[in-house]
Amino acid sequence: MIAGTLGEVVIGKRGRSSPGAVTVFDSTGLAIQDLAIAALIIERDDGYDLPFP
Repeated sequence: MIAGTLGEVVIGKRGRSSPGAVTVFDSTGLAIQDLAIAALIIERDDGYDLPFP
């Protein structure tokens, strides 16, 4: 089931219906999509110390 698109996530649409829900991101497509999601992840890192290269 597809619940949303990358564009919807970027503009703030909630993707999960509960904290236990699983999110799967398929980045097949243009490299600009990879850059956009990477920037969003870095921006939203709220002290979780996500590992970045």
